[in-house]
Amino acid sequence: MGIITEFFELFGAAYLGDFSKFMFQSGAYTTCFYFTVGIPLLVTFVYYILLDHILLAQVRKWTIVGAVSAAVAAVVCMSIAYQRIKGFTFMQNITDADVTSADVLSFGFIVFVYAALLYVVLSVVLKSFSSRCRNIPF
Repeated sequence: MGIITEFFELFGAAYLGDFSKFMFQSGAYTTCFYFTVGIPLLVTFVYYILLDHILLAQVRKWTIVGAVSAAVAAVVCMSIAYQRIKGFTFMQNITDADVTSADVLSFGFIVFVYAALLYVVLSVVLKSFSSRCRNIPF
């Protein structure tokens, strides 16, 4: 779990104080990691293997699909983070938690970037298994 925490905190560059502490203590980082990896993996697999349609063989549509999948991953992880921190602070009877919406948005942005990068990497790997979308994104 430590490497996953470092992954989301950008190896110490994006430590968000109480937010990061409560995320670690509640175990939310692991759940968010699964969604950050799983959503782009599922979307890329569906795009290149299951659908593999000529109408999807455009860079613009590939970009939209990637941006939407990264946004979905970010929103899901922000929701998980908010709910887990809220539940953890309630269960531990912590009233002075210094967690702001800016912390949650910063975390969402980090998830968005990771999910988008993973989508690009998986596209490069999975496009060779596609017959119609083989030339997308490049």
